[in-house]
Amino acid sequence: MAQAGTGVPRGAETLALGFGTSVAMWFVGYLCRMPPAAVPSWLLALLLLGCLAGGGFVAGRLGARGWRSGLAAGLLSSVVNLLILGSLLGGAHADQVVPSALWWVPGSLLLGAGLASAGAAAGARSRGSGVGAVNWTGALAGVAAAATLLQLLVGGLVTGEKAGLSVVDWPNSFGYNMFLYPLSRMTGGIYFEHAHRLFGSLVGLTTVVFAAHLLAAERRRWVKRLGLVAAAAVIVQGVLGGLRVTGGFTLSTARAAMDPSSTLAVVHGVLGPVFFGLMIALAAFTSTAWGARDGSPARAALAGVRALSLWLVAAVIVQIGLGAVRRQFGRGLVEHVTFAVVVLALALVLGARLARLGGERGVLGTLGRVITAAVTVQVMLGLTALYAVEMRVAGAPHAAWDVLLTTLHQAGGSVLLGCAVLGAVWTRRPLVEGDRPARTVG
Repeated sequence: MAQAGTGVPRGAETLALGFGTSVAMWFVGYLCRMPPAAVPSWLLALLLLGCLAGGGFVAGRLGARGWRSGLAAGLLSSVVNLLILGSLLGGAHADQVVPSALWWVPGSLLLGAGLASAGAAAGARSRGSGVGAVNWTGALAGVAAAATLLQLLVGGLVTGEKAGLSVVDWPNSFGYNMFLYPLSRMTGGIYFEHAHRLFGSLVGLTTVVFAAHLLAAERRRWVKRLGLVAAAAVIVQGVLGGLRVTGGFTLSTARAAMDPSSTLAVVHGVLGPVFFGLMIALAAFTSTAWGARDGSPARAALAGVRALSLWLVAAVIVQIGLGAVRRQFGRGLVEHVTFAVVVLALALVLGARLARLGGERGVLGTLGRVITAAVTVQVMLGLTALYAVEMRVAGAPHAAWDVLLTTLHQAGGSVLLGCAVLGAVWTRRPLVEGDRPARTVG
């Protein structure tokens, strides 16, 4: 069914709001359960319920169907959250489910739908006349990109906490179905590693659903194909992450049967940011601004920065690879630091040229300033992370500030790559009528 007057499947609104609510809830839950300073369970429960009600409020304020928008979004979010609810339903033995699952599952669905509906009713009452139509396909792309960035942060903490091999098997976890591994056993490094797997499943599901939505709603064939590429890439990334632990396909739970691969860890660590760049590109292609005529500079004026933007993309990927080698093999620091100068120079030049071409209000101008800020922050994070690494005491646990700095630096590389990808695609944005998105709402 399509939204009235748009010709666009109504599901885009529900998908964006439902998955967006789940991403917010997962992030809050991850932070609150992070060892060693986990918040009280009652406070975590209130925060998660608040996320559901907040997602419903947004649905009511921006959605087209009032409380029904919240109902649909809350129900979808609760279905997605079953991926993590299973950690409360796992029994004492592998693949055993506690009897209370008979009411936990339907109860969570009803609670999510009810809270989001109530929030949507409040949001609908506060809806002003100035609220216009929302590009829900673009919003869903943004949710998928945000989920990917969170997964990169979670993965960075796995590396920072040296928890990469805390769970010895894959796709199971200590013999349990991954989605039924008990929350009570997620302690220390196991928490970081297992949470990384769960977030990977969330990113994978979001990406596959987004790709399916593009097949149904998008008219541009090349965007549909790019969505399929993203779905294939996220599956490959998940398999690589598992094979990094086991070294091959096996259901064994014995550590002796595993052959962990540091080489696959490097490939996995590089493909993650590249995948994030792909999701950023899809978010740009499905945005309303992509099809708008905004007085962008002529093609001739952009010719000089197109090649520069591609060079920056390539340089950031190489730099991410050098960083991954450094983390996994403990060598290549000189190369990583030296090549950072190349990345810095390319980013500053590209940022300045885009800012000059785009002016104060243009998309290119804003993008140029963002690239300049991103590379500046990344260099500062790199210097502080280098200091943290040099101050480490051999054999001693890493300090919290040490792990935080190195994780932020690792994620900052992905953010810089995303900015570089935006520069590359936006300087090639077609302005001919036939290449503009046919559907901007949905």
